[in-house]
Amino acid sequence: MKFTTCYSMTLGVLICVALVTGRFAVSQESDLSGISDEILGRTSVTDNPQATAYPDVNGEEDVPVINPDDYAGEETKQDSIWSIILAGGIVGWVIILLSVAAGALVIEHLLTIRRSTMIPQELADRLFLLVKAGDRTKSVELCQANPGFLSNVVLPALMQPWGRWDYVEKAAEDALADQSGRLYRKIDWLSLIGNIAPMLGLLGTVIGMIVAFRELSISDGMAGGNLAEGIYLALVTTVEGLLVAIPTLAIHSLLTNRITTLAGDVAFTVEQILRPIKFTAKKPE
Repeated sequence: MKFTTCYSMTLGVLICVALVTGRFAVSQESDLSGISDEILGRTSVTDNPQATAYPDVNGEEDVPVINPDDYAGEETKQDSIWSIILAGGIVGWVIILLSVAAGALVIEHLLTIRRSTMIPQELADRLFLLVKAGDRTKSVELCQANPGFLSNVVLPALMQPWGRWDYVEKAAEDALADQSGRLYRKIDWLSLIGNIAPMLGLLGTVIGMIVAFRELSISDGMAGGNLAEGIYLALVTTVEGLLVAIPTLAIHSLLTNRITTLAGDVAFTVEQILRPIKFTAKKPE
């Protein structure tokens, strides 16, 4: 009898403890879910006005169901090209301005650094005829009336005494080196932009990662999604910098080779123009 009574009391105590523990666990779970939703900025399913309610299997209560089509526009908006560009911040806008400057320089260089502009065939033919005729005055006036790469190389040579070929040749060589150097220095701006753009992209990435990890430290490690998003946005400036640097440096190399080729062609053309002077000039003693 006493054993049965003790057994019954023990069983009753265990049942009470189990009930109390179960209620406490349920309440703690609901509280933790509420705290987690509050930290992560989530809203309850029942708070969503677009949620559609469907009856439970037992027909006792309605369970709200979220329609995924209602949020399709938000994901597209976040992944648009314009939003990615804006994610670069101030550093991204600086890179965009550099890309505009690089584009303007490329257009100007491609229009000016070409054979028809640097070596006008009509001007070369007229200069050759005037030099062959020995008309120094008209040949100088023709160069002054048509400034350009070719005339700027020929003019200093024509100003030298025509009786001394070594003076004429040295003047033409110096003028050619000076004009070529001007063009090389002119396109160096493209090289500068091509080297600065990726460095600015790296700077923007480092700044973005610093901000992302700072948010992680403030949230005590609860902002894992925000950290990934911050790093994603930080990498945007790196991509922008590379998109500017790669074509800019490629075009700079192309223009460098073009200047080298055209400078050699100008040297050959100048030699042909001044050839009559070479044949009539006295040899240096």
